[in-house]
Amino acid sequence: MSQSLRVALLVETSRSYGREVLRGLWRYVQEHETWSLLYRPHGFGHTPPSWITNWDGDGIIAQVDCEKTAQLLTRSGVPTVDVLGDVVTTDFPMVICSSEDTAEMAVAYFRNRGFESFATCGLRRGLRPRLDARCDAFVAEVERAGFTCERFSPRGGGPEGPSWEREQLQIGRWIASLPKPLALLACNDTRGREALYACQSQGISVPEEVAILGVGNDELICELSEERLSSIDVNPQQIGYLAADMLARLMRGEAVPSVTTNPPARVVSRRSSDALAVQDLEVTRAIQFIRTHACRQIQVDDVVGEVNLERRVLERRFRKLLGRSPKAEIIRVQLSRAAELLLETTLTNTEIAYRCGFNNPSYFMDLFHRKMGQTPGEYRGLSLQRRETDSLP
Repeated sequence: MSQSLRVALLVETSRSYGREVLRGLWRYVQEHETWSLLYRPHGFGHTPPSWITNWDGDGIIAQVDCEKTAQLLTRSGVPTVDVLGDVVTTDFPMVICSSEDTAEMAVAYFRNRGFESFATCGLRRGLRPRLDARCDAFVAEVERAGFTCERFSPRGGGPEGPSWEREQLQIGRWIASLPKPLALLACNDTRGREALYACQSQGISVPEEVAILGVGNDELICELSEERLSSIDVNPQQIGYLAADMLARLMRGEAVPSVTTNPPARVVSRRSSDALAVQDLEVTRAIQFIRTHACRQIQVDDVVGEVNLERRVLERRFRKLLGRSPKAEIIRVQLSRAAELLLETTLTNTEIAYRCGFNNPSYFMDLFHRKMGQTPGEYRGLSLQRRETDSLP
């Protein structure tokens, strides 16, 4: 019997990202490999133990978060895969969430709510290069959509930036100076929470004046306030799975790409972004009616009756403000609800079709495929993978 390969896991577990990466890695091991895993829980920013440089193992999966960590792992000479991407001076292959896909998802989410003023809140440039890239991609995507995007960067305080209190004051004053209603993407959930606090300290209403979206979907961080933070799920389980596959190839002596990116899974909407940036009161009423009743088989005429406008007038205003028709908005809300049910339940496609207001399940499945780029079954695959690993350590 061949000896199990020894793999060290240097992944922090103080945040949900690291824990979910480990779940994805474990799923890969269960499906493909027999590895002997060396793992000791530790927090973010903790340097790996010095013995790793002399460790006689076969592979490492790590969150390489600083130069010291990178140097220790380089000296070990053991094949290593990075699942963080914050140190750009290493030769370690990495698996990370796509900044471009994350930005595209965020802009589409905000544009679907009618926003035309955008901003992104990051850290001091250079502290976390991966988060810098995320903000850069958002600015570029906003500009591609024909708008401008303001960007926050801390001032003063040396290389690490100002104190927390001073930085919060800077964020609050910066947000207060921007046009409203404002769509703000924070570089991660921690920054999103800080943006929420800064708005509160400045008397800025969330989400009515500022809609805030984080990245990472760490549920504990996102739920810690009345204005619960909306966030983009970066799909860390799949990142862990892909990282394990990459390490397996490295340990076999195969060539692997220097960077592998994985798209985010979805936007998880909560209170902090539950707003519509539309000044037209009739259109606002129509959108609210659609979002409440879209899955009850309503038609455009029902919407027209609710707002007491001529149909052609309502159509023209919708296209001007949202870039789509009332019928398209009804379908968008129906498919959004269907996507939620696919991810969060075990209902059949037929049951979901009826629950979302479609009389014909075949039409629903064809429409979902055309609009979402995946069949309902393919879309649900991610949810099934998550449920399979829920009981893992």
